[in-house]
Amino acid sequence: MAAAVAALLWSAQARPAEASRSGPVQSYDSYGSWFVACDNTLACVAKGFADSSRGTEIRIERDAGPAAKPVLSIRADHKFVRAGITIDGKPAGLAAPVWEMTTDDDETALASDDLAAIRAFVLRLRDSSTLRLTAEDDIPLDGFAAAMLRLDSRQGRVGGVTALLRPGPLPAAKVPPPPAPPKIPYRPITARLAPGEDARLIAAVRAGQKAVFAKEDCEADVSIEPVAYPLDTRQALVLIPCIMGAYQGSSLAFVAPRAGGVSQRLIAPTPYLGNASDHAGWRYFTDSTFDPKTGMLSDTAKGRAMADCGMSANWIWDGAVFRLADMALQKSCGGIEAGDWPVLFRSTR
Repeated sequence: MAAAVAALLWSAQARPAEASRSGPVQSYDSYGSWFVACDNTLACVAKGFADSSRGTEIRIERDAGPAAKPVLSIRADHKFVRAGITIDGKPAGLAAPVWEMTTDDDETALASDDLAAIRAFVLRLRDSSTLRLTAEDDIPLDGFAAAMLRLDSRQGRVGGVTALLRPGPLPAAKVPPPPAPPKIPYRPITARLAPGEDARLIAAVRAGQKAVFAKEDCEADVSIEPVAYPLDTRQALVLIPCIMGAYQGSSLAFVAPRAGGVSQRLIAPTPYLGNASDHAGWRYFTDSTFDPKTGMLSDTAKGRAMADCGMSANWIWDGAVFRLADMALQKSCGGIEAGDWPVLFRSTR
């Protein structure tokens, strides 16, 4: 069952009517053992790790804009030493003070924000196959060069003095500034359901959407309670349980007319660009909550129990549709920190 829920996480998306015609700014691209995630302000994160990693990763982070510094960190949830790091069997040579090592009970990290040092390291990794920290910690580099090119390209750095993989003579001033995040204010819900109205709405959705539940192969006995929330005096949000895994359950969501009539299935927008199939909408709502004080619907779907991959998102009801307010996504399972998924969309209030 856990595998079924994990599969739903990556298959539960379809293009909704709310997706912008101009297309999203944010993107998520996978290249071998690496991925690059850029949010709607073009702040980007690239990560690489092995599928069997016991808690080791390389991470490159960089905001958009001409003055933004990259930060490259090699991190592990156990101790390693600087001298033990090799690239295809040869010493990596990541010397202090440009490369700073920190360690505590939970993590060891070697990091730098020096552009020249990071570029030299990137160019060395480009033509290599493996970075090794210890005998048990290999980070594969297949896809690394493509990931670095994608990061540079998304931020408009290729051929310029700020690029990591393909630098050139173009001045930093040619790098575009970061896009501004949208303002999506909270919208408190003042409407209330009448006594017994929640049960009536739930029953009406179940009766009217039998074909949808059958198509989605929803289970008859799921240990999650259905819920209904008012959105305004005319409409309500109804969440009906569909599937239960070992550590999380998923529901289908509907916007139902309170006076009776046909409910509409909610496909919440999660648009982003990428080199995989297009992902623009969320059909299954996992561990979801709705807060009437803010009008926010929240979802957190773990790809597996340890939460080293997954998707989380919040949408705010604007009186007509649910608008994406923020989203984090990591498709590849691995790394060192549960729930450390790159931000793909952000907004202000």
